[in-house]
Amino acid sequence: MKDIKLERVLVPVSLSGDGEDALKQAVFFKKKMNSKITLIHVTPAASNLKSLVQSELNKRLQARAMIRLIRFAKLQFKGRIPEYVDLRVEIGQHVSTIIEVANSESYNLVIIRKNERIEGLVGKLKTHSADKFVQYIKCPVLSVKDRWTYRGVRNILVPVDIRQQSRDLLNWSIYLGKKLNAHITLISVLNVNIEVEKSLAYRKAKLLERSIRNEGISCEVKIFENTGEDKIETVLQYVKQEKADLVLAQGAQDVLFGDSQSENFISRLLHDSIKPVLRLDNGKAVYLKGLLGVQVPISIKIEESISEEVVI
Repeated sequence: MKDIKLERVLVPVSLSGDGEDALKQAVFFKKKMNSKITLIHVTPAASNLKSLVQSELNKRLQARAMIRLIRFAKLQFKGRIPEYVDLRVEIGQHVSTIIEVANSESYNLVIIRKNERIEGLVGKLKTHSADKFVQYIKCPVLSVKDRWTYRGVRNILVPVDIRQQSRDLLNWSIYLGKKLNAHITLISVLNVNIEVEKSLAYRKAKLLERSIRNEGISCEVKIFENTGEDKIETVLQYVKQEKADLVLAQGAQDVLFGDSQSENFISRLLHDSIKPVLRLDNGKAVYLKGLLGVQVPISIKIEESISEEVVI
């Protein structure tokens, strides 16, 4: 199993109140995984000034923003900022700066607060900024809307896409299942006229289920039959109805086409799910490997009763 660590967590805050839930979610993971948290605030640079004047003004803006960030942190931690929390202020454009910091400094997780239709920090650009974070940050990104996991994570919902390799999905399901003592529910949608037990969706989900159960984790498979075209909507409806505390979403692997189905699914899940959504490592962000070489599926033979191989 892949060695997963959540040692460094990056939490962008705008100081207007929309970072509180993201910070609370980060503290929850700190207690479970002993993570180090960095609160980052990005303030716009001074513009249309001579370089020397602009540099000095930017320093003042940065100092003022740090004072506000310290106040914000003290308010959240009732007067005393814990040693596991670092504070950081950068000058620049909100989204691009956060993406650069996350990708260049080996953070293990970025937690963002997604307001209704993306407001506040995650809404400075015309295009939804949360989509940009999810699309371009390489490490896992956790999007928190209205309900962070303050009651703990007892049930994790994992949509399974038969078109994508699922090794990361399996590794994270096992990691979080063990760390959080959570039940894993694997779901998939069957949109062809075939017996469920004979479908690739069922066989792949059952293979993942066996692997997870072999690690001592409670797990079940649910397959939905839908002959309509919108498989994504079927999953979204179940996410809304199911009493899950967290949803795992596989990172996009299609590096050549920006409007891939996997990206569309992640975007819609991000915007429509009231539950926290964890987008795993993003294969699209690390595009060079995909451009230079073809990804080779890892085939694992299921038990003798199933003669074919399933990509995992």
